Amino acid sequence: MKNIRYITCSDLREDIPPEKAIELLKISDKVELGIQAHPGAMNFGTPRMKWLVELLTISQKLFKPLNIAIHVNYDWCSDFCRGILAGELRYLFFSENKDTGEPLIKRWQLNIGDKTRGFDANKLSQITLNNPDREFIFPYNPGVAELISSLDKTGAAFSLLFDQSYGFGITPQQWLPPVYSNHPQGYAGGLYGDNISLNLDKIAKLVPEDYEIWIDAEGKLMIPGAFPRQFDLDRGKDYILQTLKWLENNKIR
Repeated sequence: MKNIRYITCSDLREDIPPEKAIELLKISDKVELGIQAHPGAMNFGTPRMKWLVELLTISQKLFKPLNIAIHVNYDWCSDFCRGILAGELRYLFFSENKDTGEPLIKRWQLNIGDKTRGFDANKLSQITLNNPDREFIFPYNPGVAELISSLDKTGAAFSLLFDQSYGFGITPQQWLPPVYSNHPQGYAGGLYGDNISLNLDKIAKLVPEDYEIWIDAEGKLMIPGAFPRQFDLDRGKDYILQTLKWLENNKIR
């Protein structure tokens, strides 16, 4: 394995002060925040949208842009898969750095699954090809394999996140090597500080030597028993530091 592109911490929410979120990002330029977006949670005027806009405002003042990925869910995901972007997503999608003109959010994960309606591979393909400065990510597991196959046949540009637990944070018994040689692949499923080294050892044996991956952790980074869910900054930091330690021990930079 050549490198890890992103160490993604998913489902930070508006209860985390922006400056605390940025502290995580400053640990390494590999750190990425995955923000869950769906109707009700991120409509205009909601606390989460205001919080995200504040993060993006701070991003424009920094020398380096923040690594933020939008994870699109539920009806917004179904609409996106038919080529329709909700107004809130359109606003975020076209937000650019005022100085460089680059997108403030370059990575977009469409969490397709059993409840996704109207998946249109051709329209999705057109979106990916018309926006080469953005990365489009789809989860990969047996339940969506057929949809991914139909998208691949269109020549679309996209990446896959292997997550056999369907987003429930369960570590698989067996990780998969890259499913498609022409599409980048990341890995998710029950990852956190205590097990990241062991699982990276397993994943590294499955991918080509010149291959770059990314990793995404969510469920095991939450405060146990908290309702509603709440991201644990200490768990997030430990997951990041243990990943960086693994990279250093394996002489990967």
